[in-house]
Amino acid sequence: MIYAFRTLVGQEKNVARLLARNVKNSELEVNSILVPDTLRGYILVETSSKIDMQDPALKVPNLRGSVEGEISFEEIKGFLNPEPIIASVKKGSIVELISGPFKGEKAKVVRIDESKEEVVLELIEAAIPIPVTVKGDQIRLIQKEAD
Repeated sequence: MIYAFRTLVGQEKNVARLLARNVKNSELEVNSILVPDTLRGYILVETSSKIDMQDPALKVPNLRGSVEGEISFEEIKGFLNPEPIIASVKKGSIVELISGPFKGEKAKVVRIDESKEEVVLELIEAAIPIPVTVKGDQIRLIQKEAD
């Protein structure tokens, strides 16, 4: 059985870590905990028994409750093998850097190297356009293709 739990947005990994620690010391039979990047504010828990939200092991900060009912395996297949971010980025797209020295900066995609999973960007707010090469997991798509 797979259940979805609501969490505070941005605290999904922390909730999963605390939940895993609590479950280890309890009698709950949790097989796995999944924290999908694309599903903000939720974690997925696989268990072999029914979960009771009153269980002390589930008293974790930032855990807001559970979603009614079970989730089928077919519904979560997309989270197990996510599409790489580079597949949705095209030349001319506007992205935001989410890590590294230029974190928070917006940039325009100049070139994509799919074999290395790298993207060459041009910072939008820079006075002089400097090409910056980053890995595909360091960007977040804002706008598909610039008009």
